[in-house]
Amino acid sequence: MDQLPKTRSEVVTISIIIEGGLVLGSYPLGWMLGHHPLASFIINWHDAWLGMVATIPLIPIFLIMVHGSIPFLSKLKSISKDTIRPMMRRCTIPDLIGISMLAGVGEEMIFRGVLQSWLAQDSPAWAAIIASSISFGMMHSMSKSYFVLATLIGAYLGFLFYWTGNLITPMMVHFLYDAFALIYLTRVWSPYPNEEKAPIADEEIEDSYPDDMF
Repeated sequence: MDQLPKTRSEVVTISIIIEGGLVLGSYPLGWMLGHHPLASFIINWHDAWLGMVATIPLIPIFLIMVHGSIPFLSKLKSISKDTIRPMMRRCTIPDLIGISMLAGVGEEMIFRGVLQSWLAQDSPAWAAIIASSISFGMMHSMSKSYFVLATLIGAYLGFLFYWTGNLITPMMVHFLYDAFALIYLTRVWSPYPNEEKAPIADEEIEDSYPDDMF
């Protein structure tokens, strides 16, 4: 807990550096592999709406992880409760939405826009989806259950990309899922019987941004 960012500004800054770094990093990676990260990004409202609808099946999975008592998911639930939740509680809802959007764009540019597209040129589509999904899971391997769940979600996103041929669909799913998860964890979920026992009490949350910034 001592290594977590101490203020809202630190959380937002680190998130921008990491997720924004993926956006920037997708370009040299795409150049090396011969695939522009946004080559398959098309502003198409049908595919965007499809992404919104395709987010719905992921919500019950998230809620089962949060509220269920499945032994395999216990470590992931603990990470959500004692690491992600206290850290992200420092952020405003606009912060969480912005971080989620940046994650959805950056990670999909890397794993679907570049990696899956590159693998698919010499491999069957299913093999490209599996390989890129495992790489996606490895990026989220804070625990075995986190790795497995992220890999499965990555495969789902990879299938949507293959099905539509449009990067906007998995980007939309990724963004909306992350936004729902972060807002639910920080604004809805109450895992402690008494909130004062939470890792970070409200009065301990420091905020270095001006009050009128958002």
